[in-house]
Amino acid sequence: MHPARNWSFDALGTRLIPRWLTSHRAVLVALLVLAVVAFVVSLVDSEFAYRPGQLALSLLVLVVVCGAVTYACAAMVRVPPGAGSWLITALILFFILPGVTDAGSAWTVAVGAAAAAASKYVLVWRRRLVVNPAVAGAVVVYGLAYAEVGSIGFPQWWVAAEPLLIPMIVIGVLLVTVLREWWLVAVFLVAAVITIGVVDATQGGQSLSLWLTSSPMLFVAAIMLPEPMTSPTTRWHRGIYAAIVGVLMYWQVSIPVSDAFSLEFVPEIALLVGSLYAFAVRLVTRNPAARRAVLAVTPVAWTSDSVDRAPNSVDWAPTIAANTHGLAVTGPAPLTFRPGQWAVLSAPEWSAPVWRRTRRVFSYASPPDVKEARFAFTVSGDPSSYKASVISGRTRRLYLDSSGGDFVLPRNLDRPIVLLASGIGITPFRAMILAALGDGRDLRRWRIVHVIRSADRAVFTDVLDAARDAGAQVEVVESSTLADQFDDGGRLVTDLEGSDHGAPRYYVSGGPAFVRTAGATIRRADPRLRWEFWRLHTDTFLGY
Repeated sequence: MHPARNWSFDALGTRLIPRWLTSHRAVLVALLVLAVVAFVVSLVDSEFAYRPGQLALSLLVLVVVCGAVTYACAAMVRVPPGAGSWLITALILFFILPGVTDAGSAWTVAVGAAAAAASKYVLVWRRRLVVNPAVAGAVVVYGLAYAEVGSIGFPQWWVAAEPLLIPMIVIGVLLVTVLREWWLVAVFLVAAVITIGVVDATQGGQSLSLWLTSSPMLFVAAIMLPEPMTSPTTRWHRGIYAAIVGVLMYWQVSIPVSDAFSLEFVPEIALLVGSLYAFAVRLVTRNPAARRAVLAVTPVAWTSDSVDRAPNSVDWAPTIAANTHGLAVTGPAPLTFRPGQWAVLSAPEWSAPVWRRTRRVFSYASPPDVKEARFAFTVSGDPSSYKASVISGRTRRLYLDSSGGDFVLPRNLDRPIVLLASGIGITPFRAMILAALGDGRDLRRWRIVHVIRSADRAVFTDVLDAARDAGAQVEVVESSTLADQFDDGGRLVTDLEGSDHGAPRYYVSGGPAFVRTAGATIRRADPRLRWEFWRLHTDTFLGY
């Protein structure tokens, strides 16, 4: 499962992505590669803005100051920082702030780094980030430079240099493919291009090619917009967020605020407005991650005949099927979400290396507004350090960093519903079924198909039995072939075609190959999906 991604075409990009390349690592690698390219260009191009030594000093100051301030602030609040997040912030600022050419530029870089790192602990609401830290650092520098404080200079966004255009395009395309954020990036680019066109038509003097090579359009699109902790978590709000930033960046409007100050929507200000919009959305929609809730891991038994049975095991993440574990957490208040959505849970460690991810994405396995939220996950071979710590009980406290997603049932459940899952992909369907049963729904128009590799992989059989008792058509298919490459000739939709209750909605959840092939099978069996694409929803479990 993956934040803000659930439509069928998103599975296409998973085929060539190695399993070890998580979103966190992909961003870190992309920034490091781009930095190497920048050093090479500065070495061979005498007309480049900065020399290698100047870039090296800037990078050194950023890494040292960001790291020092981050760990100092973390020690004060007694919460370990996210592994590597401070380094990503430093690398982003490397391309925004000027190279170190004198004392003034050195102070500019140091102040920007310190402000960015401190913002993670100062600009927060109930432990929740309000603004992207790199944006906060750039805005602070911009404000100080505008106020002519000392020798602080303006952010330069020197990444918008013509020699870096092609590398930025290549790196950006690869990164956005790994992050599966083409919707977000496409909306931003379209909004930016339309805005440039409108300004050119009304005021003149605009050139798309000039903006492409002299503004950080691609850097913002690929690197900064997708930041998961300060961007919306549902598809349409993410589209609005991207459009806001795209329009404001190229609006070319100066708003007088006072005799001495006018508001100009430079990139950092546009991104600031976007971050504030995302924060407002979390508050208004009562997103459970509007505050960074502390969740206690609860030892509980997941029994096959009753999900509500009292605990009979002290396992912190008990085995509920072969290579499959359950996880139960309790927070200060019941979590509010829609069944089918995901949560980002973090387990920060003081000694975690920058390469290690301390966050994981899990689909909710329980209905909303209950005291105890449940999740499930699989392990393959040696578990990751994160999962191993949860399974062993070393991790007793998790943080809810984000929550959202669009893999949810429609408000109106009168039409037929098809739920098709492979393996642990059944997890979000457990939440959907329990919520529907809790509301007293009639499930006679539901078809639930769970494909498993072998009998010992069966999970949530009690919930599936309850769905069957409520009228749903439930099938558990044991097939190692179909669990990976699903193609049953469209059998699962044949009986639903021509239904008097309207065209069915399809929900497919599982590994990348399963989601891709199942989606193709459904589209062949239901040709109307070519223009009614919104009836097919997918959720890809990447198994990090």
